[in-house]
Amino acid sequence: MYHSDENASTLTAIYRGDSGWQHRAIFATAADIKWPFVGKAFGGTQILTPRVQMVAAPSISNLNIPNEDSRAVDLEDSNLFALNRFPGYDRFEDDLRITYGFDWALRKSDFSADINLGQSYRLSDRGSIFPDGTGLSDKASDIVGRSEFRFKDLVKLTHRFRLDKDNLLIRRNEVDATIGSRGTYVQAGYLKLNRNIGPTLEDLTDREEIRLAGRVRVARFWSVFGSTIVDLTDTAEDPTSISDGFDPIRHRLGIAYDDDCLSLSLAWRRDYQPVGDSQRGNSFLFRLAFRNLGV
Repeated sequence: MYHSDENASTLTAIYRGDSGWQHRAIFATAADIKWPFVGKAFGGTQILTPRVQMVAAPSISNLNIPNEDSRAVDLEDSNLFALNRFPGYDRFEDDLRITYGFDWALRKSDFSADINLGQSYRLSDRGSIFPDGTGLSDKASDIVGRSEFRFKDLVKLTHRFRLDKDNLLIRRNEVDATIGSRGTYVQAGYLKLNRNIGPTLEDLTDREEIRLAGRVRVARFWSVFGSTIVDLTDTAEDPTSISDGFDPIRHRLGIAYDDDCLSLSLAWRRDYQPVGDSQRGNSFLFRLAFRNLGV
């Protein structure tokens, strides 16, 4: 049940919904089938798991509801088999669709690899409520996948991607690497979104950024940590961007204490760009957590 007014103040028409009281009921049914095949390969054990899912939902009053928390939708490996690929509660994916893909894993004593790939297809002619460029607006979705490689407990490399179903152009390219132990490590990440969406949807603009983080254990229970995110977006990715191609988004620096019973940390954070209710400026965060309480 929703109630809203002054809906016209939202510039994007598909986000507005209808004023006054609106209501809807949500129903969906699904069947999900996975069949793993296990065998020896490359001196270890490999597991190939084909997967097929069918989801059916009746037509739901989506566009009558104001959309505040389901805007930044993007098809990726983590939501490919979700019953609702929209984030939040204001939109629910209706229609009849089939989703298919596979997982492949290799396990060795000091090395592991995990790869998955998949796509979905709408089986009805009902118009999609997903905006163009999200990878879900046509009957056949874009192709999404993820690759993760680990060497012992020292190196982890993850690559996520989305390929355009028509020309296989890379619409999402994300790489994350972690090197080090649990107590001392360095992380680096790179993300580029080439959604091919016009400037009318402010929540789905193209983006390019780099992320760096690290932690150093300075004593048995003490460590210092820090991170930064830098916006690499320029007019080549987003014609409306005012960034010069190297603008900081956020810095964070702190100290932490962790033992078997207690975890606490004090961190300084500086935001250079407002995000939602978060404003530019400095903030301090104190965190306290007790471990192993209860049975």
